[in-house]
Amino acid sequence: MEKEFLPGETVVLTGEISPHLFLIKHGSVKLEGNGETFFLSEDDFFGEEGCFFGKPSKFSVTAREETRLQLMESAEAEEFFAGDPKAAFALFIKNSARANEKDKPLDEMSPQHIRLVAGVLPYVVKKEGSEPVHEAEIDLETLAAQIEMPTDNLLNLLDLSRMFGYVSFVEDRIMTCGKDKLAELFKKYNREAIFAGVKGEKGVGAVSFLNVVNQKTKI
Repeated sequence: MEKEFLPGETVVLTGEISPHLFLIKHGSVKLEGNGETFFLSEDDFFGEEGCFFGKPSKFSVTAREETRLQLMESAEAEEFFAGDPKAAFALFIKNSARANEKDKPLDEMSPQHIRLVAGVLPYVVKKEGSEPVHEAEIDLETLAAQIEMPTDNLLNLLDLSRMFGYVSFVEDRIMTCGKDKLAELFKKYNREAIFAGVKGEKGVGAVSFLNVVNQKTKI
């Protein structure tokens, strides 16, 4: 069966045992739990823990927009995966990734966060400002292409990074603090994590992506 959800409407609560596998037919959802946030969109699925193993959900799931979900109980879900090897492989990859996830918690000096900061720097006009209230002159899809990151992954990163106060994503707009604060963090990362012990020209021998950003932003 299929069911419609309005923006902000709860699909599954953390700790709830749902008998359904959910396939997103239209729209997108947000998963939150254990300090993590994920976004899923059309043709993605979730809820395999409850559907196949009777385990409680580790995440609360809410609709991000008007969303239509197909709800499948275990027998129907088994048929779905049996008839769609690509979806079955995607489930295997997702669960393997979760089982082997060993990354340390994200902080403002994490390479992922610095990559985000470096990506928006060339598109920030305002120099002053310590809060992310200035709109960057770049859209989500262009930024994703610019830093070579899938859009869903970029949405996850933006959501997790907002606590650091440099970049946020509000009402489909990328907001940043002033260019000065962004540049200072970027230069700090260059000094402490990339160029430590390297003498000579700024960026010599370091990651080419960071060299390009240095040139674009003239910092």
